[in-house]
Amino acid sequence: KMNLPYLKQECELTLSQGLEIHYGVNPTFRENTRKAPVFYNHDLAHVLFGLNTTIEHEAIVDFRCMCSTNWGIKKYTVDYFRDPESIKIIKSIIKEAGYIKSIFGGFKSTFKIIKVLFDSNKMSKKWKINPDERLLNARLSDLRKEYNITVIN
Repeated sequence: KMNLPYLKQECELTLSQGLEIHYGVNPTFRENTRKAPVFYNHDLAHVLFGLNTTIEHEAIVDFRCMCSTNWGIKKYTVDYFRDPESIKIIKSIIKEAGYIKSIFGGFKSTFKIIKVLFDSNKMSKKWKINPDERLLNARLSDLRKEYNITVIN
């Protein structure tokens, strides 16, 4: 397992630096954003909300994107499933992880997903997708304070 400093609540890295570390975990993550740009904001959510790329955390990231950002459930779902490249990538990820393992991994994160729903409601404001330079260059600890985000991992 890689050491991911952005999993800690008080991480001093910037969002940009965290994203570079995230892309360092697996080169296909960056490649996926080239094929299907929808993955960019999903990857930022991994870093901002302090989540790794285990199946359990992927389920939590999806809920973070839908509930803790201005993306919302409908647009998030449409953005993913309208893009044929995105569908191909998702299918290959699930196939690689294993269908049964993917389903159970999702179920294993249920309790944390409930915590995410509560945390999303206490955020001071929703995270806006496609953040500007100021946000990309802000420290994660500061962003988490500004938005009242609790890392749930």
